[in-house]
Amino acid sequence: MLQPALNIDELTAFLERWAGGPVGGISQFSNGQISSVFAFEVKGDFRAVLRDADPRATNGRYVVRFVPVEHGEGLKKDRFFAPRAAAVGVPVPRVVAYGELRMMVANMNDEDRASNGDGAFPLAYSICDRMPGEHIGDLQDKDRRHLLPAVVETIDRISAIDISDSTGDGWSDSEGNAKHASWLSYIVAESFPEDGGSFYERRRDWFTEGFLEFDVFRHFSDQMMSIASGLPEVDRSVTHNDFGYDNVLVVGSEVSAVLDWDNSIIGDHLYDGAWNDVYASEPDYKRLFAEQYEKTGRDVPSFDDRWRVCQLHVVLQTLGWYGRSHNEAAYHWMKDRMKHLLGEGSAVGRHPGAP
Repeated sequence: MLQPALNIDELTAFLERWAGGPVGGISQFSNGQISSVFAFEVKGDFRAVLRDADPRATNGRYVVRFVPVEHGEGLKKDRFFAPRAAAVGVPVPRVVAYGELRMMVANMNDEDRASNGDGAFPLAYSICDRMPGEHIGDLQDKDRRHLLPAVVETIDRISAIDISDSTGDGWSDSEGNAKHASWLSYIVAESFPEDGGSFYERRRDWFTEGFLEFDVFRHFSDQMMSIASGLPEVDRSVTHNDFGYDNVLVVGSEVSAVLDWDNSIIGDHLYDGAWNDVYASEPDYKRLFAEQYEKTGRDVPSFDDRWRVCQLHVVLQTLGWYGRSHNEAAYHWMKDRMKHLLGEGSAVGRHPGAP
């Protein structure tokens, strides 16, 4: 299941049980693909109401996220990464609560309904402070370009998050650990073989019956591996892996909050810059990050090749996601965007999902 559709009365009752009193101002954010996200506010004397639920409450305004329980590990990652991000100057919301429950979900498919006889569906939730600011929107808009220096600096700070008490590279768990011994071994594991429990083997019907194209995945994977095999090993760094649009708030010319660390991975610190470069046909993120590293004196050996490997990995992951979410228009845009970056096709306009 993707974004769960919840009953507002049941949602209100849950939030009031959590808070210990009445809540209002419930509104759903339109963003999100897996999670349903709502803002709400505790009514009245919020400190008195929240004396048990949140003794450290500062204003009584919160955001609650719900995901299918199978994705609950992602919500737990906020509790690990958020305080560490704050320690290096990255603004993040305080995580107040996490838990699991069953609620009515209107958009269950037939399989979900068959396995949940009472009509309720298992969900995980997290509650955090509501941070000031507006979503960053599309930095391709000229009136948003003034935010670029803050974006580049914030992404650079993210790579300084202390994860010395965790191990491994690749997709991280809720304690910052990943299962691969190195960044290269993670990239190898994420390549596109034809069998052996790979993405293709598990999702073959998305190729044979859907719009995913075997030759496209194979080509991008071969390009990625031909470069990755000659790269030096890189230091372990946190990468947000979804830094943009919905997950960044801004006030004036500053980043006021970085949200939702559930997609974070451990690996090459260039990844978030390359991620943004893939999604935006302009500005030139590669140049901006090169200038940032020159300004701060950060040595980045094999910059060009590492950037390209990150781009190709982002694209392979994203194309697979578009197969799952049945987003054929975005799939073809992303395919054409990567071909252009490789010098194999014409330039494309904006991503069809851009604000």
